[in-house]
Amino acid sequence: MISSDRRTLMKGSVALAALGAFPASLRAQGRKPAIFIYDARFAASRELAESWKQQGVAILDPREHDLGNAWRKTIPALLARGGGIAGATMWSDRFICETFAREHGLAAQPQDVPLPGAGGATLRLWEIA
Repeated sequence: MISSDRRTLMKGSVALAALGAFPASLRAQGRKPAIFIYDARFAASRELAESWKQQGVAILDPREHDLGNAWRKTIPALLARGGGIAGATMWSDRFICETFAREHGLAAQPQDVPLPGAGGATLRLWEIA
């Protein structure tokens, strides 16, 4: 018999909800982003990043790698191979990505979905293509 506690069930539910809420345009078109920006402070964001990483998508946590520096070399090189950028972050990391993305001819997509399980923080799922 498999035992489970409330915390395990809640954690699994949050992860499932997060994957289901991912921006519809990526899911519908069956395409992957060139890079996924995540916030390692939040389990739901980490789980999405791990899911994309297993599919061969580069991942980046702005708390470990400066987004400004990444946009000078790493991110443009990944975008040149095809695909856009997606993330599960707070507004500030998304804003930085949107600002730099304009220089590369990319624009934010209308998908901007709240991510459940962020512990009261306003963690959002977003896409720039």
